[in-house]
Amino acid sequence: MVDGLLIIGCVVLMLIGLVGIVFPVIPDLILIWAAALGYGLIIDWGPHGMIYFVVISVLGLAGLATEFWVSGIGARKGGASGISILLGVVLAIVAFFLTGPIGAVVALLLGIYIVEYIRKRDVESASQAVIGAGLGCGASLIVKMLLGLGMIVTWVIWAFSS
Repeated sequence: MVDGLLIIGCVVLMLIGLVGIVFPVIPDLILIWAAALGYGLIIDWGPHGMIYFVVISVLGLAGLATEFWVSGIGARKGGASGISILLGVVLAIVAFFLTGPIGAVVALLLGIYIVEYIRKRDVESASQAVIGAGLGCGASLIVKMLLGLGMIVTWVIWAFSS
């Protein structure tokens, strides 16, 4: 009975985490990771639990890094300079802690736009860089979703192999 409730609780938290990838007001990969951590602590990790948890952690970290990295690639393809991407990422990190994920995306795009406009004095070039970064944000959402699903599949294998 307790095992069934534990499995159901983890599945619910992980599905909420997946929804959080699309709706950034809900924790995303961190919630999936925390559910796996809680599971491991409650079942005392099992024979290979630590290996599964490390895989889940690596996928989660890759997902968190993807948010900024893929957006930066999109911005670069849109013509943004390295300095505008760097400033955009720094602003996004600060905004993430002050306002959450939505503020981080806005700060990333705004930072890139401001630096590109100052650099080139051209609204179109600055806008093109922001469009590239926006497309990168969209691509990072897809990559994060795939990594989140990978985290959940790894947990399912762990949960049902113990």
